Amino acid sequence: MNKNSERMLRKLKFIAETKMNNFPNAESFARKLSAYEGEDGQPFGCSARTIARDIKDLIEVHKAPLEYDPTNRGYFLRDNQWEFSCPVFEDDFVSMTMLGTRLAADILPEPLKRDVDNAVAQTMAANHSDFFDNAMIESLLCASGIKAAIEPALFKALFDAWRRKHVLNLVYKNTKGEVSEYLFEPHIIAFHHGAWYSKGYLHGTKEIRVFAVQRIVSAKDAGKSFAADKKLIADTRKNGLFIYEKVAGIRLHCDASITFYIHEQQKKHRSRLEKQADGSLIVNLEPTVEHEVIRWILAEGGRIRVLEPAWLRQKIAEAGKAIMDNNQ
Repeated sequence: MNKNSERMLRKLKFIAETKMNNFPNAESFARKLSAYEGEDGQPFGCSARTIARDIKDLIEVHKAPLEYDPTNRGYFLRDNQWEFSCPVFEDDFVSMTMLGTRLAADILPEPLKRDVDNAVAQTMAANHSDFFDNAMIESLLCASGIKAAIEPALFKALFDAWRRKHVLNLVYKNTKGEVSEYLFEPHIIAFHHGAWYSKGYLHGTKEIRVFAVQRIVSAKDAGKSFAADKKLIADTRKNGLFIYEKVAGIRLHCDASITFYIHEQQKKHRSRLEKQADGSLIVNLEPTVEHEVIRWILAEGGRIRVLEPAWLRQKIAEAGKAIMDNNQ
């Protein structure tokens, strides 16, 4: 496993520790990792100084809302719902047996954890690592905190088809309760907003589909193979899992009380900010997905006012009225 993959594993584990309210710090976390040193021949120990650099990276690069608690002498997440979506996973991401035996429990959902655990046992018994070497985990965006129940056997079938590049005979129930059958090429498995998805093509076409794993009724190997599409994976990394039309020209007035985190996220979002005399901000957004900005505005409970466009201001007003009417 290369250094980048080791670093990403440490970061994932550190976030998992905070989500379990274990209040890790650089020294305690380094001690915990050193306890794994040598297991299955895996070098995973490192210094507290290295962990301190990881923590700094989590805060500055990944924008993790980490804060130090002097009472518990460790870090916690100000927002425990924050999700760590890794931007890139190397091909050898799971080559470390430690992921299956020690780290997967905190990072991966139960269906995948069980599958990896079984693979670890088989790997150790056979003294080879074909499972890990061939599992191209570069498209698996891993995060903690699954919100939708998934049948272990179903997730296993999907994961096997993805890593082996096998077509699936997939039965799917959409949000309207309608059931359809597809021949599906699962090019990507991704974690997004608390749920797992698979993105790929309908077999024999370039028609992109994204299926929510919890809505898959059944998934069986169709006895056909497909070639991995690196372009689809790269495009998904750049533009996101879903293909939504983006709205340009959104202009917002943000209350002074929330400007701190807008500045923190500026490196990522790159909005044009206009500072006001009262400390508030006028934010000119880059082209943005409509439902995402609506969700953000409503979540701020009146601390954001839509200046432009007028139709978006009207949508927010109507949503606010509906909320008020339903809660009187």
